[in-house]
Amino acid sequence: MKRVAFALLVACSKPAPPPGAIVNTPALDDFRSVEKTTLQTFSDALGRQRANTIDHDVLPPWRDLRARISGATIPDADRAVFATLDRYLAERETSWEAYSAALRSPDDTAAKPHYAKYHEQNAAATADAKQLGEAFRSLSRPPAP
Repeated sequence: MKRVAFALLVACSKPAPPPGAIVNTPALDDFRSVEKTTLQTFSDALGRQRANTIDHDVLPPWRDLRARISGATIPDADRAVFATLDRYLAERETSWEAYSAALRSPDDTAAKPHYAKYHEQNAAATADAKQLGEAFRSLSRPPAP
């Protein structure tokens, strides 16, 4: 009986992705789309050097994305990539908050610790973005129906 149940389970289950590959999920598609748009918005905001642009145009969609990603169903095969993704989202948000705080600072002395935090978190986010890029290049998509 146990063998029959096991055989049925194996026959009905989806094949496991190859080692090192991640599974394409709506949450990953959402991340890739919003990340690209939000990074461009941030770059544009840097050119204008206005804190209110970052606070109003960059941070809200990023925070919404973080909330959606943190509430997403994560396949077991993707746990490691989602841990990196979660860390990346937090680092990027913290870097932008620090940059915005620096822009609101009354002078260079007051802005200096915020810029330091921005650079620290931006470097960490950039390192995690490289890891995510490698993972996304290995993204295995299920066959089209």
